[in-house]
Amino acid sequence: MLPPAVRRTWSHGDAMLAGGAVVALAASAETAWSLRARFALDLEGLSALERAGVALWDFRPLATAVFAGAALAVLLAPAGARARGALAVLTAAHAALAVVVLALAIWIAAAGEVGGPDALGFAYPLDERVVTLVTQLAAWLPLAVLLAGVAVAATRPPSNTVLLQTGAPATSLAEEMEALWAERLAFSPRRERARFLLERIRALEVSGDVEGARELAEEMRRL
Repeated sequence: MLPPAVRRTWSHGDAMLAGGAVVALAASAETAWSLRARFALDLEGLSALERAGVALWDFRPLATAVFAGAALAVLLAPAGARARGALAVLTAAHAALAVVVLALAIWIAAAGEVGGPDALGFAYPLDERVVTLVTQLAAWLPLAVLLAGVAVAATRPPSNTVLLQTGAPATSLAEEMEALWAERLAFSPRRERARFLLERIRALEVSGDVEGARELAEEMRRL
């Protein structure tokens, strides 16, 4: 649980954005380190494509999967608009990696070997190729689709409300604050102030003063 001083200055959206950004950066660093280690192998004698095939055909997806979850959290965070540009670039890079790994896995599984008898070469038995190809497709294909979707969504202007179901009615600000009241504020030391703000938000929404309701909602989120 966050300390009281942090809770007073951070909204849930801020915490979601910060946590997602930190995890996304850590997962990206882990992926970069793993790629460097793979390509540091002495593969002289192979072409650039063959080196990439040997290095990446069984590259594991865990760090990229962690990044995908963190990127989705940043995208959906209410305060995530400020990070969308960087998120789109970083997510597109991970999506490209996923596509490359898939392509190399299919190529090597079909070829069965890399290099030639007169130079450095690698031969892969059938059972290894089948298992690796199936697991890589199961892991990297959904990741590639998810990452591409996040990258595209991050390039679009954020909407004020995230709809959980297509065609579902937008949640009003008063309803959102009522949920916040029930979840976090009803039994907090600041419940009376929160109750007053909730009533004012309802009244302002009814009167059509959306901007005033938003200002009070921000204050209520900081309680």
